[in-house]
Amino acid sequence: MTPFNLAQKSLTRRKLSSCLAIVSIALAVACCGVLLRLYLLMSQRFSTLGRGGDAIVGAKAGGIDILLGALNSEGRYPDFLPYKLFETLRAQQGVSFEDGARAEPDYLRATIPFLYFAKYYNYRAVGTDGTFFNRPQADESPTFREGHQAETPLDIAVGASVAEQKNLKVGDEITLRPWVSDQNLPSGDGSHSAFLKLKVSGVLNPTHSMWDRMLYTTVPLAQSVVATSPGLNDRSIWGSSVLNYFLIYLKPRGFQPLKDLINKRTVAQSIFVLDEKKNLEELTGTGQAVGLFVSALVILLGGLSVASMLTTRFDAMGTQLAVLRAIGYKKSEVAQALLWEGFLLGLSACLIGMGLDALLFPIVRAILSSSLPPPELIDASIFASSPVWAAAMAATIASVVFPLLKLYRQDVHRSLQ
Repeated sequence: MTPFNLAQKSLTRRKLSSCLAIVSIALAVACCGVLLRLYLLMSQRFSTLGRGGDAIVGAKAGGIDILLGALNSEGRYPDFLPYKLFETLRAQQGVSFEDGARAEPDYLRATIPFLYFAKYYNYRAVGTDGTFFNRPQADESPTFREGHQAETPLDIAVGASVAEQKNLKVGDEITLRPWVSDQNLPSGDGSHSAFLKLKVSGVLNPTHSMWDRMLYTTVPLAQSVVATSPGLNDRSIWGSSVLNYFLIYLKPRGFQPLKDLINKRTVAQSIFVLDEKKNLEELTGTGQAVGLFVSALVILLGGLSVASMLTTRFDAMGTQLAVLRAIGYKKSEVAQALLWEGFLLGLSACLIGMGLDALLFPIVRAILSSSLPPPELIDASIFASSPVWAAAMAATIASVVFPLLKLYRQDVHRSLQ
């Protein structure tokens, strides 16, 4: 009988012990795999930020709130800014103040409007204009795969992920629900009873960022939806002539004068995108380090538990090893049988653990959806759990070392007595 056959016989002869070992290892593999994949996703939580603009102007709030609201399409509905301020900045006109001060915003290269006004399922629709698309100076600027930007109040362009997930193409008609506030609305999503029917005018190329999960139409259409919003006068002193954000491209050393103008002299707040991204990385860096430590610790503890359990199993095989030696098997053949047994246990457990990992991970991801990047932009493949499989196999095979040492030191006659 070959060493492989001996390993098979040993596993099947003690079915309960083998099953318990396989189930225990499989659960450890599945839990560690899910945890590792979650860590990998959390470490990329903000890697899908939309890329565009050197600075952002929004209503006064925390810098990170403005960054995530404008570039990551998350959070509650943002407050309004006067459209007149946007027009002044775009035209680079001089701004006079009551105290006699005057500012000349000649440090801007481009100013892009953003106004959220509706949702298509969980995707946000924004009013903007042609300056957002096809910017030759900006590699990150969205471009069109087919069709064109919205040109009439009945048109809307869709991001690549929206088109893929909802199977949309140019010419399709879609229905959106208005979303211009989160206040005093029972549903909590700002939806109204009225709906908007718009025609898809274009589909954007993938940018692998949050721009892929948005829909784009004209600012006048967005402002017309805001105009019909209940309680608008309580939320805006400028009526519907408003925006949520300005995305701004700056000339060299242009942020400080922009900050002096906006933060000190207006109701708005400007942030420098690179600075806020660094602040965000510092804020989340500690949590990521703790997540990595916990993931590594769980994998280590799982591997040690596997090794301990199998060491106990193999350590109890002293008499069986002595019998095999007594009936003529060489030490090398018995050693091969032990290694095969450890390998088969680990392989069976890993395969079952992989299945449990694949089954459980989507459920856990759905529960933590708001804390993870969208699956269509960033996904953690089942193969991301491969370090866990390697650790489990290594622990399983390593557990055979102890009985191997015992085998080579064993006194067959004394063991049989």
